[in-house]
Amino acid sequence: MYNRRQIPNEYHPFLRQPSIPTSTINEYQVQEEIGRGSFGAVRKVVHLPTKKVMVRKEIKYGHMNSKERQQLIAECTILSQLKHENIVEFYNWDFNEQQEVLFLYMEYCSRGDLGQMIKHYKQEHKYIPEKIIWGILAQLLMALYKCHYGDDLPSLTTMYDRMKPPTKGKNIVIHRDLKPGNIFLSNEDQTDISDNKIRDKRSMDYSQVVVKLGDFGLAKSLEASIQFATTYVGTPYYMSPEVLMDQPYSPLSDIWSLGCVIFEMCSLHPPFQAKNYLELQNKIKQGNFEKIPEYYSGGLNLMIHSMVDVNLKTRPSTFELLQDIQIRTARKSLQLERFERNLLDYENELVNIEKILEKQALEYEREVSQLKEQFVQAVEERVHEVVKGKKMGKVPEAIHRYYDKRLPGPAYHWQTRYR
Repeated sequence: MYNRRQIPNEYHPFLRQPSIPTSTINEYQVQEEIGRGSFGAVRKVVHLPTKKVMVRKEIKYGHMNSKERQQLIAECTILSQLKHENIVEFYNWDFNEQQEVLFLYMEYCSRGDLGQMIKHYKQEHKYIPEKIIWGILAQLLMALYKCHYGDDLPSLTTMYDRMKPPTKGKNIVIHRDLKPGNIFLSNEDQTDISDNKIRDKRSMDYSQVVVKLGDFGLAKSLEASIQFATTYVGTPYYMSPEVLMDQPYSPLSDIWSLGCVIFEMCSLHPPFQAKNYLELQNKIKQGNFEKIPEYYSGGLNLMIHSMVDVNLKTRPSTFELLQDIQIRTARKSLQLERFERNLLDYENELVNIEKILEKQALEYEREVSQLKEQFVQAVEERVHEVVKGKKMGKVPEAIHRYYDKRLPGPAYHWQTRYR
């Protein structure tokens, strides 16, 4: 369909990114469309060599100018470098020269996004349980820690562990468009559910979802954490005051947006609502918004108000928020739940091994029993021939088989993925 060697680099700037893995489009089986935007379609695909379910984001680049194409390249670069359990994984990319479409292959999140979750609870006229909110907040902070500091967050030994201040790293990533629609949800086991009844039942259970921060199309990579960005981007409802006023902003802008998202999880609507953009802009600049419902604790309300703070000097960083005892408790709870699931998986694996060993032992005993019967029958036939006065001939083959055949014993040494 295309030949990269025949395509000049000036027409396809994607080819100048050797660090980004590429793929062959024929390796994928296209399934249903699961989303659509101004950029193009999002489809569910299966990678045939591995049978892995993925998402293919199709971006039309023919109408893009040089700056927009460079932004697209930046997204690919950022995604390829951000490897974290709470960030949507980027696998590879490809493009169709004739149709001028870039294909981005990413992790498939089977539980939709946070916007769909909020919509579900709103339709049910129910509040999202506070434990689920703390768990989602903790996972999002772990993802943002990777973005803002460039390092993975160390695991907690106890929930009273104190973190060491992170060093100022390079290539700090600001998401810049953090909203419910860009926060995806998946199952712990990442298995696809084909049965509609099972899917409907499990899609309503959000108690153990894994959060995946995605859609870094507006993300900004800074050379160092002391730099500030000035580009005017983002979704208005979750946009920080400094972005609205076209002032330099830092990773703290993501914290504002995160606070707006968590508020919406509690109140089932954004903290700032207006009939027009000017009114919304004024409300965000003032930073005044209502408390979350009384259903939730005062600690969660204080956490949200600390994040949605107009004053950059008092707005906490990702590192500071991770020091909160409730966040540490939620993180430790997530670690224990995962450990428990791993133990259950290990137990199921051992049970399966036991069943296989039992089956092998039965087959072994059955084969030994058959050989014994053949041996006894051969001996009796030989004795009968000797009694009748026949000359001694060759030893019957059955006797040879009994003595010569070495039956393999049951396999007792098994390797599991947890050992």
